[in-house]
Amino acid sequence: MAAWLGSILGVVVVGVVVELLTQNRRMGNFIRSIYGFIVLLVIVNPLPKLFKANWWSDRADSLIDAEMLNNLTRTSRQAQVAQVLRVNGYDQAIVTVNDDVIYVNLGVKIDEATLNDLQKTLGEEVIII
Repeated sequence: MAAWLGSILGVVVVGVVVELLTQNRRMGNFIRSIYGFIVLLVIVNPLPKLFKANWWSDRADSLIDAEMLNNLTRTSRQAQVAQVLRVNGYDQAIVTVNDDVIYVNLGVKIDEATLNDLQKTLGEEVIII
């Protein structure tokens, strides 16, 4: 938009200078006609770009970018949880993140008493299967 206004201003300034330099009446009319045509071209120049613009592709690109960002965030969260589990000695843990829920498959076999203790400790926030 700024470039378009700048080009209009530039054409007007050049037209004024050329008008001041031409003294001949017949030549002045010819130059004014050419100048009017050039001003018209400069003003109409951005219109084809507006009509060619595909508004839906811009929307689709932003949706794809949002999906890529979600996938990147999900992958990052999976990596963080897996790293914490590896540090704590769970090398075979399988971590899956869906939306805001993190699923961890530790592959650990525990007896029922330990399972009851874990559920009491962790509460209803964690489901142990």
